[in-house]
Amino acid sequence: MFDALLRMHLGPIIERLAQMETELEDLHRRAESFCRIGVCQEVDAASNTCKVSHGGLLTPAIRFFNPSAGAQSESRIPSVGEQCLLLNHGGGESGGQAVALFGLNGGQFPPVSTQASLTRRLYQDGTENGYDQASHVLHWQNGPAAFSGSREALQLNIGPSRLAMTPETIELQVGAVGIRLDASGVHLSGPVVDHQGRVISTA
Repeated sequence: MFDALLRMHLGPIIERLAQMETELEDLHRRAESFCRIGVCQEVDAASNTCKVSHGGLLTPAIRFFNPSAGAQSESRIPSVGEQCLLLNHGGGESGGQAVALFGLNGGQFPPVSTQASLTRRLYQDGTENGYDQASHVLHWQNGPAAFSGSREALQLNIGPSRLAMTPETIELQVGAVGIRLDASGVHLSGPVVDHQGRVISTA
């Protein structure tokens, strides 16, 4: 009789404890899948979506973050093999409600700058640009064309051509032909100097 009375009073409490245990297990499972490291496996640039593997799972096509997406907008399509942070804002294990935050360096894509003062961007074809705030130098290069400018000097190289500027001089060099402007005047160099087709000087 005592056992029956005890079960009658404790029954609802035991049922509630079992329900709470199930809820806690579900919350724990959701928390584990809320934030994960993943790797991009497929990209659809037209729809701005990608598929990401995490553990042994693969998400369906999900959205990924861009640097900005408002009135001022900037797009960057992630690369296959690029690491990301998966934010599963909808919970669940399918990843259908997740979004991908790219920009984690890994073995396939190491950092392009390990210097604290240098912000650098490197493109797949080798083009690069960067700014070193310690030396105040802005640098840009695309194949044979290169630009380097600072508070003290500026230099532009395009193949054999070179343009250089300092607070005191401006110099343009194309092969063996050059012009330099400084406080003392205009200085020309090269095999021939002409004015409107009339040769006024030869080397």
